[in-house]
Amino acid sequence: MLRYFSTMKKIVIAFTLLLAVATAANAQYQLPNPGFEQWDGGNTSEPVYWNSFASSDGTFAAAASTPHHYRRGGGRPGSTGNYYLTIYTLSIFGIKANGNMTTGRIHAGAMTAASSENYNYTERGNSDHSQPFSGTPDSMYLWVSFYAQSEGSQAQVSAILHGDNDFKSPNQENDPSLYCAKATAAFTRTTSSTNSMQWQQIKVPFVYDGNASPAYMLINLTTNSSPGSGDANDSLSIDDIEFIYSSWLKGISVDGEPISWFSKGTMDYTVGVSDTAQLTTCEVTATPEAGDATLRIDRSRLDDTTALVAITVTAEDGVTMHTYCVTLTTSNTVGINTVKGDTVQIYPNPAADRITVVAEGEVSLHDLTGRLLTTRTVHGSDTFDLTAFPAGVYLLRHGQTIHRVIKK
Repeated sequence: MLRYFSTMKKIVIAFTLLLAVATAANAQYQLPNPGFEQWDGGNTSEPVYWNSFASSDGTFAAAASTPHHYRRGGGRPGSTGNYYLTIYTLSIFGIKANGNMTTGRIHAGAMTAASSENYNYTERGNSDHSQPFSGTPDSMYLWVSFYAQSEGSQAQVSAILHGDNDFKSPNQENDPSLYCAKATAAFTRTTSSTNSMQWQQIKVPFVYDGNASPAYMLINLTTNSSPGSGDANDSLSIDDIEFIYSSWLKGISVDGEPISWFSKGTMDYTVGVSDTAQLTTCEVTATPEAGDATLRIDRSRLDDTTALVAITVTAEDGVTMHTYCVTLTTSNTVGINTVKGDTVQIYPNPAADRITVVAEGEVSLHDLTGRLLTTRTVHGSDTFDLTAFPAGVYLLRHGQTIHRVIKK
């Protein structure tokens, strides 16, 4: 009866959570309850959508059911949440059982920790022990604080994007027919004191070396990468798991010639073309960093000597995006090169309502289609009011250079 109540509570909380934070566009691209804010009950209950030894199955499930985790209050410094998860190693009958938390189910099938009868697995027939997932993230970010008695002990986090099967970890991790991608990181202690929480953000890339179509995500968190290793009371705290989807470019070319000074974190480029016809006819192409990102390319003619190409890269999740701007100009340029010497300063950027522009001369603000929104002559500094404009990317022109302005 207790477990039935817990399951029903998960369903109610999950429904509320999805209504509050998920949309149809991104429901399959992030985990529900990634910051461990929702729990079934008290401090040693299970986090919603997560499972511990308390809900394990297998021959030794009853012996292993003692809690190896608890809810920590107060929140992680820098987080907006109120809780985080701590798992710890427990000694049972002299046998060390590592802290273990999963989106699937723990199978406790043997007393020997390293036995193949002990594993975490996705149980597709039980919505409480499976996490459907169809996205293909590029990386997993999460915050951890790890204490271990031995400085050589390694905690481990892993995310396995697998096919439509009851995937077992670690038993089937070397069978590429069963999974699509894996993100795994092992790391030593972040603190040598039980009284100190030293948080670090771990960034783990997904390696797509499997052949299965993505259907489920199995997340495993443990206090030691080697079953039965470490020491009693080694503890791993985890918070704010996030999947990252790339909306960066790898390169931009104009009429087949790559911009040699391209850097993915540089968003604005000025390129010289030989005549005014090229402002309209030259081909601007871009290569996204992630093959599942989509591109939108908008071109607008600003005047007789200048055109603007705005390249918006949207990641697979439909939310993450970047906009690169290429200014094409015939002014004092031959071939492809940069135009230097611009001294405009814009702050804050991104901005919620107003920006301050430091410049000398005429400054104009445009949308991504090139439509003029406002213009004025600035001597020193001036303030532009953005409150009437919707959130998005805008373009500030000063002479022959274009600067991106982001309205939050």
